[in-house]
Amino acid sequence: MRVPAADVKPEERTVVWVLRRLLLYFGLAIAALTVFALFFALSIHFGIADKITGSWIGFVGYTGLLFWITVKLSRRRWSHWTFWVVIAALLTIHSLAFVVILRAYPEWRVIWFWPITVFEGGIFGGALAWFFPEGRARLKKG
Repeated sequence: MRVPAADVKPEERTVVWVLRRLLLYFGLAIAALTVFALFFALSIHFGIADKITGSWIGFVGYTGLLFWITVKLSRRRWSHWTFWVVIAALLTIHSLAFVVILRAYPEWRVIWFWPITVFEGGIFGGALAWFFPEGRARLKKG
């Protein structure tokens, strides 16, 4: 049985455990750098490097942050397949809306994502609370 790192007592953290953890983090860092390098190489190769502006980079960053926090705070719902369907639907709606916005307003500022992300976080939390109520069934009308 695997024990989360937070539940491992300091005296149980052996050198092997630390080395395995460092190897995991190193592997994740290499994988992330590879994805970024591949993304930039392909965008240069296909000639879209000049079309990638700060607003698109902000969109990717803030979208990642929003969904990382939403999924992390919903850990107890991970075992429900419907949770992942709802998350995918929210991601699709969010992405489609921002693609339309960023195409219509090319002067979009990255800082404008911050208040919208906070607002969307509240909407996502409310939607998840409605779809997956705590302790009682959702009230049905009619």
